[in-house]
Amino acid sequence: MDEITWGLPVVLDLFFAGLAAGAFCFAVLMSRRDGKGFLACARAGALLAPVSVSFGLCMLVLDLRYKTRFWFTMTVFNAHSPMSLGVWLMTLFSTIAALYAIFWIPAGVRERIPVIGKWPLWSRQGIRDLLGRVGFPVAILVSIYTGVLLSSTSIPVWRNLALPALFCFSSMATGFAAGLLLALLFSPGQRQEIMAGPFRWLQGAYRVLLPTYFLAILVYVLLFLTQGMRWQEVLLLITGWNGLIWWLGVVGVGIVLPLFLVFTRAKESLSRVFVVLGSLLVGGVLLRLVLVFSGQEQLIMATAYRLMHMP
Repeated sequence: MDEITWGLPVVLDLFFAGLAAGAFCFAVLMSRRDGKGFLACARAGALLAPVSVSFGLCMLVLDLRYKTRFWFTMTVFNAHSPMSLGVWLMTLFSTIAALYAIFWIPAGVRERIPVIGKWPLWSRQGIRDLLGRVGFPVAILVSIYTGVLLSSTSIPVWRNLALPALFCFSSMATGFAAGLLLALLFSPGQRQEIMAGPFRWLQGAYRVLLPTYFLAILVYVLLFLTQGMRWQEVLLLITGWNGLIWWLGVVGVGIVLPLFLVFTRAKESLSRVFVVLGSLLVGGVLLRLVLVFSGQEQLIMATAYRLMHMP
């Protein structure tokens, strides 16, 4: 029982790591289009990615009972350990995201950075675009890894082949939303261009991404039936308080509501856009929350069962 140590910091780590991956991909996609609105969104996503992954990393270190364990994983590479592979993958992504973000810092601000700020390479768009193309598949792997980390355990509600895909789609949905939201908040003079360009692009993307995300959730639940799980183990996730968060929060608020709004033919308003983006972010947090805590409930129940039946 005293091994159950995963709390809210781990939930936030999983969420912000996935959000960083999605924000980076959003920045790269926006950078390939012309217009001030797309430029503002590319800059917002690029700057958000390293900040988000750094915050998630801080949450992970905060949750560790023995803080030196994190630094130990940085000195050892174990190809058979999902945790070791993940740490090195996150390190690679963090480095790429940080370098990519520097290209998007305004020149007047960037030149104040000690030592590297005045390097001429930061003004070379070709290098920036190459770094984005290299980092894009790395970001996709990071979004998948957050699900692999859970699915590699023996806990029934986590050990599911669909979980990495589920986390990947969630990461893209939340990262895109956070990038656009940040651009709207910090580029008020370009809101009209953002609404006319990037948001319309995002509507089209969500009309494909969100149904796929919903399908991944259905596959995730249905796969339990093929894995020989006991019904009480499945019901722990989809009924009671966990079920309320799962169906109303993750599915309802996080997928169905924004999907309905992006398909509805109505005049675009800033408040409507904020509802779409905010609901996606809330759903992403709740997905990690309910999975982390319901999985630990299963572990507690299994431990209690073994203790009761010990000779």
